[in-house]
Amino acid sequence: MKLPLQISLRYLFGGKRNLVNIIAKISIFGVAGMTAALIVILSVFNGFDMVVRGLMNQVDPDIKIESLRGKTFQVDSIKKQQIIALEGVRHFVENIEETALFQYEKHQLISVIKGVDSNYVQCNGVPDATFVGGFVLKDNFNNPMCVLGSDIASKLQVVVNGFHYLKIYVPIRNEHITLVPEEAFRSSLAMPSGVFHIHQDYDSKFVYVPISFARVLLNYEPDEVSSIEIFCQPDANPNDVADKIKEIIGDTFTVKDRYQQQDLLYKIMKSEKLSIFVMLIFIFIIASFNIIGALTMLIIDKKGDIETLSHLGADKTFIHNIFVNTGRLITIIGSVAGMALGIALCLIQKHFGVIEFPEGSFIINSYPVDIRLWDIIISLLAVILIGFVASVIPARRIK
Repeated sequence: MKLPLQISLRYLFGGKRNLVNIIAKISIFGVAGMTAALIVILSVFNGFDMVVRGLMNQVDPDIKIESLRGKTFQVDSIKKQQIIALEGVRHFVENIEETALFQYEKHQLISVIKGVDSNYVQCNGVPDATFVGGFVLKDNFNNPMCVLGSDIASKLQVVVNGFHYLKIYVPIRNEHITLVPEEAFRSSLAMPSGVFHIHQDYDSKFVYVPISFARVLLNYEPDEVSSIEIFCQPDANPNDVADKIKEIIGDTFTVKDRYQQQDLLYKIMKSEKLSIFVMLIFIFIIASFNIIGALTMLIIDKKGDIETLSHLGADKTFIHNIFVNTGRLITIIGSVAGMALGIALCLIQKHFGVIEFPEGSFIINSYPVDIRLWDIIISLLAVILIGFVASVIPARRIK
């Protein structure tokens, strides 16, 4: 071991205990606390990201096909049979989405009607997320029924399988604008059969109805749709399937994967995580003055040792390295200890759920945690870099 490093270790952990040594050790705890905070906060953000992605994956298809040239299109225009025959395609789901006005007794709300076919129940997570009633779109007499998001049901004060129907109004298609409501809108009735709860974006947006009912209400052609949703086999790569679909249908349609369908949401989540990371790094830069202060006081305290070493032939670089190494030791020991502490806290929260949400305030009971190696590496590198820079500043003032 090099002599400057040996002297640094002795200054930090050996010798008599005085205020300077205590402050130096407190600096280690400060570095450890900031490192642990970085890892814990980033892991919690990852946990929320994992929860949101899981919720979205319940509803969002692996691939969604939409037209670039209009709001709707004919199913045959995308070569349906060729897509169904592709390796990796599990379900081919037709659906219709259109803004509508919903009325339940005296309550009204504008939202989106979504018509789905029978395949939807087999491949989508909405039926599993239906917590009141059931995901039933037709009764025993083949009459239309509807399933509402929890926010919509709450605002309309819907009673599932009650005595009142949900009345749905949509603009009459291909008609001139008129100020007479009876001539401007087409309406129909559907009995509420269930309420689902997934995510606010869905709970406040969709009312599910049979696609045949939606086509009649909206005056669509028998094979006219708003989009096609493709669900892949579990062992298939959705990106490969999407590339094959693009080759089949050409450039007149968009083919989106799950990330592209919720592009804005995922970008917001990433930007929030990045902003929190930058804020914490800025706080650590301020906290790094503890290292600067501790080394400055250590230099003043060891003024006699510096003079002795100078008389023994030690040059400025040798003495400079002693105190730089001391700052680096504070940084490395603190960051490694903080990493261990942060990972330990995350594992405890992950397996035991120590910090919980207020009952009924969220869909999960406790704060989610997802430890990712890349976040740990970035946190350590950032802390060590700042600590090393802070270690050089006071050592440069040694004369």
